Amino acid sequence: MYRRALAQVREPGLQALLAENLHTLDTLIGDLQAQVHATGSTPARHGTLAGAVRSALAEMVTGMASNRDSAWIHYLARNECALLNSFEQQMAQASDDSARVLRVQLSRLHGIHKDMHCLAGTTHG
Repeated sequence: MYRRALAQVREPGLQALLAENLHTLDTLIGDLQAQVHATGSTPARHGTLAGAVRSALAEMVTGMASNRDSAWIHYLARNECALLNSFEQQMAQASDDSARVLRVQLSRLHGIHKDMHCLAGTTHG
């Protein structure tokens, strides 16, 4: 969704923040894929059907908004809540070695989460 948002928002400061968050998420995904690969498993190389549906819904909702930048900020902030919650649940079920690696990633996600909620004027929900 960050790629779509980055292509559609107009405000340069927001574009810069989204590009930074996108880079952080790409790095996080790469790190997680490397961790899965190190265990001898094959990491996923694409998103899920649910993610594709969320992305299409975001496109529709933000496309109809009178202020597209604001709509993307609010949509991404809500998405960050779900991502953070899911990540924390997975971390709680991970082995000790995996949990240590995931804690580093969690701090990155918290930073993105705070960025988006600060812009949206909301809190974690």
